[in-house]
Amino acid sequence: MTFNNGTSLKIVKGVISHQRQIPPKHSFSYKCLSILLDITQLKAADTQHSLFSINKFNLISWYNKDHGVGNDHLIDWVKQTLKKYNCKADGKIILHCFPRILGRSFNPLSIYFCYNKSKKLLAKIFEVRNTFGGIHSYVILENDKKYYKARKEFLVSPFLPSQGNYNLHATLLNNSVKIIVGFTKNKNIILNAKQIGKIYDLTTSSLLYGIVRNYALPGKPFMGILLEALKLWFKGAKFNYITASKEHKTTSAK
Repeated sequence: MTFNNGTSLKIVKGVISHQRQIPPKHSFSYKCLSILLDITQLKAADTQHSLFSINKFNLISWYNKDHGVGNDHLIDWVKQTLKKYNCKADGKIILHCFPRILGRSFNPLSIYFCYNKSKKLLAKIFEVRNTFGGIHSYVILENDKKYYKARKEFLVSPFLPSQGNYNLHATLLNNSVKIIVGFTKNKNIILNAKQIGKIYDLTTSSLLYGIVRNYALPGKPFMGILLEALKLWFKGAKFNYITASKEHKTTSAK
């Protein structure tokens, strides 16, 4: 656990990398700026730094409606979701995601780390979005496994197979974030995606340096996805149209 002394918000300076293992092969990596936010302490986070705000415009900001089912009751959605899987997380709920920068953001993957009052990690929720407006979450009940397997239930990229399996991994250890998503079909590796970053206290210098050093432009994740999709299209990757469903369903990963 990286949150103490009343801290409810930290920033993460990291790198995202993708390696597509099927023709046409394609890979990329880029620097990114993300945040870790204790959503049980939003009032404290809103006053932690003058350049960060909750549910209102600022240099960087975070909005309830960008997650869950798109309303102001995100904690209720998390707890109700975990209840369906017989899990009661009554401690901190740490959300890793991209913040809005000058009001713009897109979160292809947000992860909730859900603890009990004894600071034990009980569950994780992998909240996945596509650029067509769809959303789906994979729920993990923690049992000390390194990787959790989930059947693909949601179309993310129009250039990848619609069926397959995910291997999911996410940790907050030693002031670092490590996220790995592997996608396979018939035991063949289709895609490996990683996000690895270092956790910092939120200060004016760490924030501004992080924005400049990591090229954290408004809407960068969304524009990056479109750019890499265009490259794949030029390489001859087959495009499969995705019909977006905005109903937020959940399935389990084990």
